[in-house]
Amino acid sequence: MKLDPIVALATSLQTQAISICRLSGDDAIEIAEKLTHLNLKDQDHRILYGFIHDPLTEETVDEVLVLVMKGPRSYTREDVVEIHSHGGIYVTQKILSLIIGAGARLARPGEFTQRAVLNGRLDLAQAEGVNALIEADSEQSAKLALNQLKGALSELNEPLKEELLGIIAHIEVNIDYPEYDLEQITRTQLKPRVLSFRDKLQLILKEAQSGQRMREGVKTAIIGKPNVGKSSLLNALLNEDKAIVTEIPGTTRDVVEGTIRLDKVTLHLMDTAGLRESEDRIEKLGIAKTKQIIKDAELILFVVDGSQNLDEDEKAVLKSLDPQKTILIYNKKDLGSSSDRLEISALNKDVKSLIKVLNERYESDQFVFTKPVLNNERTVGLVRSALASIESALSAIEDDIAVDLINLDLTSAYEALVALTDPETNVSITDELFARFCLGK
Repeated sequence: MKLDPIVALATSLQTQAISICRLSGDDAIEIAEKLTHLNLKDQDHRILYGFIHDPLTEETVDEVLVLVMKGPRSYTREDVVEIHSHGGIYVTQKILSLIIGAGARLARPGEFTQRAVLNGRLDLAQAEGVNALIEADSEQSAKLALNQLKGALSELNEPLKEELLGIIAHIEVNIDYPEYDLEQITRTQLKPRVLSFRDKLQLILKEAQSGQRMREGVKTAIIGKPNVGKSSLLNALLNEDKAIVTEIPGTTRDVVEGTIRLDKVTLHLMDTAGLRESEDRIEKLGIAKTKQIIKDAELILFVVDGSQNLDEDEKAVLKSLDPQKTILIYNKKDLGSSSDRLEISALNKDVKSLIKVLNERYESDQFVFTKPVLNNERTVGLVRSALASIESALSAIEDDIAVDLINLDLTSAYEALVALTDPETNVSITDELFARFCLGK
């Protein structure tokens, strides 16, 4: 099938040293030849020097370098040409318009990567890894994106598909070809295999939570009574004076946010209004927002005044919090210290002990950088769908439903797993996915 040539800028449209126009598809080389007067048909993976000419006037537009990459040894597995020009806005736009005038069309967002998927250069999950790598804003998220780009999800998914397909095929052979000498699979034999498969999907979804924490960071609420040092702790962790700190209780009335990237995790910090009874209408709104943040937070840093004993209100708050996601922090260790608790001095920016605890807390999540994990909402949703079908199959086994009907649920689970990497499964979802890419990629 003849593919129309597409073109887009692979660099931003601004004044810069170099601009790159990228072409892909049939006639890409012919279009570049028309504009440069170079013989490019006999070149492959070579850079040639020349000039861009306006075909109508033969006027020289710019001095360029032309990179030719013939398919299938290219990003899209099609013939690809890159024209490297000087980075002026006028010159870049002029070259782009000449390419379009010579027969190319402007690429849609993500269309280069979409062609790479459709031509078998990447699978769908790897394409998502490309976009995730572009958007990565931390070392952790970049590592996860790179793993996905290298095919980690396919590595995870292929054995699952093969195992489930083996079960489905056994059942279908029993149904369609009973004359074959293949042991008849029964519900009793099927149950342990399906249970084992369910356990694998559940583990994958559990490990995906670690991947999400490493990729997106952890929503972290800093809570406590007024004047215990919550804002000082935020400032100390961020190493900047982001929150106003005074001795007046109730200074923080709205949420102040910041992000800190530690060795093992990224934390999205939220300094909240102090928890206390108040008649001030604005402060009451801040306290109500604090309670909602506590509910939504993945990690809670509960700060107390270490120079005093916990009062009854603090004990009640601590009892109401989920201990699995709460760290109790005794601030103001400069006013009094004890060795059997986590102590800091936010005022003096002495928070090393807390940072050590935070890094240790997320040490167990570091496996995601060496082991394949689900890396976005789409893939998690598909595995959840597969798990739901497997649960339905188990219920059918318990209810003594016929094996051929159980096989319908197993087939649904298999189709969900196939959709993790196969773009043909749902064209509309695929189009939506690539629409989120930047132009030129």
